[in-house]
Amino acid sequence: MLMKQARALYRKVGQRFAQRDLNRLQDVAPVPHEKIGTGYGGWFVPVGLLSHLSLCYGVGAGEDISFEIELINRYGCEVYCFDPTPRAQRHVELLRTNMDRGIPTPINNSTAGVYYKVGPQCLDRLHFHPFGVWNQDRTMRFYSPENPTHVSHSIVNLQRTESYFEADCRTIKTLMQTFGHADLSLFKLDVEGAEYEILSSMLDSNIHPDILCVEFDEGYQPLDGGYLTRILNQVRRMKTHGYLLTYIDGWNMTFIHKRILAKAQQGIV
Repeated sequence: MLMKQARALYRKVGQRFAQRDLNRLQDVAPVPHEKIGTGYGGWFVPVGLLSHLSLCYGVGAGEDISFEIELINRYGCEVYCFDPTPRAQRHVELLRTNMDRGIPTPINNSTAGVYYKVGPQCLDRLHFHPFGVWNQDRTMRFYSPENPTHVSHSIVNLQRTESYFEADCRTIKTLMQTFGHADLSLFKLDVEGAEYEILSSMLDSNIHPDILCVEFDEGYQPLDGGYLTRILNQVRRMKTHGYLLTYIDGWNMTFIHKRILAKAQQGIV
């Protein structure tokens, strides 16, 4: 028990130093941000940089796609959503079935009357695909969460469990080629510890979405003592590729590429 308490204290102190270092890396936001989606599934995005012409990818859906739905409802974006988890697939199928029947669908199985606001035009702009995303095109194992009531599975086995399912994975480059997309306006990444490999593959392929929303899951569930260094190094690498770190919400971070800000200043977004 004492050892467990000591590890918890060490982690808490480490996170405090990490937050200090992250705050030093954070840039002054050149535009205001607003939160889109629920408190659990939502993200802070810059105001005025998204429109009906925007193409968005959301990787990691679970049973809360309020962020993706609100991107469509608020801005008219075209949204591609990827998650191979069987429960995530059933959740999106239920949403479509319930809409056809005129039945409201609760977000994240909420019992508090929190429902999606969707119509045919909204779901026409939502494209769900049961692919995983990784740094290679191959079949990967997705390991179960420790709590069986939770949805999210992890390629890197973030919670060190034994059960898993296998799923077909694609790189971001392959997905964009498959769907005929040249550029991304927004890329959301919530992938239970696989974010480093996916981001590195994306940058190595010279893919630079205008807006990046990334959850660094090791902040909550470290694989080992090097997790803070991994997070900080990844943030620093994003900045070397032209990104500004404009919003920090716990371990959820929003980045904006300088390119889109320059276009916004010229009034051509």
